[in-house]
Amino acid sequence: MDSIKAVFFDVGGTLLTPIQDEGATFSDIATRMGFEVDPVEVKEKAPQMYVRYEHAYEQDNSFWNSHDRAKGLWIELYEYMAALLGVPEEAHYKYAEAVYLFYFSPGAWKAFDDVLPMLDALTERGLRLGLISNWDSSLAAVIEGLDMTHYFETIIASADVAMHKPNHEIFDLALDRFGIEANEAMHVGDHLHADAIGANDAGLCGVLLDRKGKYPDFEGHRVASLMEILDILDS
Repeated sequence: MDSIKAVFFDVGGTLLTPIQDEGATFSDIATRMGFEVDPVEVKEKAPQMYVRYEHAYEQDNSFWNSHDRAKGLWIELYEYMAALLGVPEEAHYKYAEAVYLFYFSPGAWKAFDDVLPMLDALTERGLRLGLISNWDSSLAAVIEGLDMTHYFETIIASADVAMHKPNHEIFDLALDRFGIEANEAMHVGDHLHADAIGANDAGLCGVLLDRKGKYPDFEGHRVASLMEILDILDS
């Protein structure tokens, strides 16, 4: 793909993953607040929370256009988890807020093992890099806190620009910032609709990062590791 001049990335689940599992996080925060939460129960109940997230996303994913709306949804989801975990009702909001503040801070995240080698390889090839993420206004601080800002010419958080994936406007904004055409850009992400399909519909080369093999029937570009992007670029 000699025409590709820039590669854009999603962030959560693509470049970054939490530093510890949810069970440990929810349990640690509860302990600091003076009550107990069973980390095993967190793992058992978490899928129910993510079902609610996906339902909200399908109904109206424009909440990612606003920092306050995104924050509100996550606190609502964490309050739901608090109820499932038996957290005292009077502590639901403070507990949910504490979980939210943790997950939207640099200390909550680390890069997947394949991220830095891949970013270095793309940089050595002279490709321009950027981020397009459905994230609240903390994204730039998270990336800076992980000492990764120098890789990216632009960092676009949906809440900062009042646009969100999979809508083409946020991809168009990234292209405008780079001064390139859609067919000169690739976008890589782990969400089927927001990333792969959204990017393809906007005219970019969408690449689905499918680390766990959830989408074997996806007919577009699909990779299990970020290093496989190099193979697509060489094709």
